[in-house]
Amino acid sequence: MRIYVVTHERVKLDLPEDYVLFQVGAADGDVFCENNDAAGEDCISEKNPNYCELTAAYWIWKNDKNHDIVGLMHYRRFLTTHPFSSSPKYYIGRAKAEKLLGKYDFIAPPLFKNKPDVKTIMLDGVHERDHDIMREAVAKLYPDCLETFDGVFAGTRTYFCNIFIARKTEWDAYYAWLFPIFDEMEKHVDMSGYTSRERRLYGFLSERLFTVYVRRYHKRVKSMRLIYPHKKFWEKVKGKLKKIFGGNRQNG
Repeated sequence: MRIYVVTHERVKLDLPEDYVLFQVGAADGDVFCENNDAAGEDCISEKNPNYCELTAAYWIWKNDKNHDIVGLMHYRRFLTTHPFSSSPKYYIGRAKAEKLLGKYDFIAPPLFKNKPDVKTIMLDGVHERDHDIMREAVAKLYPDCLETFDGVFAGTRTYFCNIFIARKTEWDAYYAWLFPIFDEMEKHVDMSGYTSRERRLYGFLSERLFTVYVRRYHKRVKSMRLIYPHKKFWEKVKGKLKKIFGGNRQNG
């Protein structure tokens, strides 16, 4: 098993066995981590400003040939088995992952409740025309997914953060489904005048598309507690999370 802990800045973390720090955006030339999204035969590191942690997800898909189970965490967000503690010793280890993936296809954060609906919350950081381009891409590539797509965006629950653990075969299947959508979108999206936050478009969209994928293809998802072990970070974002999600979570 290999869990990639994605970071865009230099950090020191106490990580369990099978977890490694992984730098994204390394194509900008400031390489500080041996494991990074520019080191491999097939990489999209230069797209990090638009793809966020997906440049790591892509790297795992195309370059990790040695692990049966893979996962992605953020350096400030982890899945844990403990209901209260944020200690790294409770991060999901190999034995736990093996056991859960005997019953489930993905180990992921809980479903979050969106008020009033998924699309409205997403449009806080995404232009509606880009949502429409995404829908057109899904309709073109996967017309069998369109009904589920519309249901997810009109609904109130979705997964967030692009964090999950899966068997490598499941990981590869998902990203082989996801990235063609963005390849199609890139033919039509114009980011002229976008803020740096708005340019993180594909990272934002992929969070919702994961929900579309698991629902359309009836994937079994085990939700685990998502923790923010860095207190300073949590104090900064908890107010925003409460405003967006109303403080409600729904386990999947």
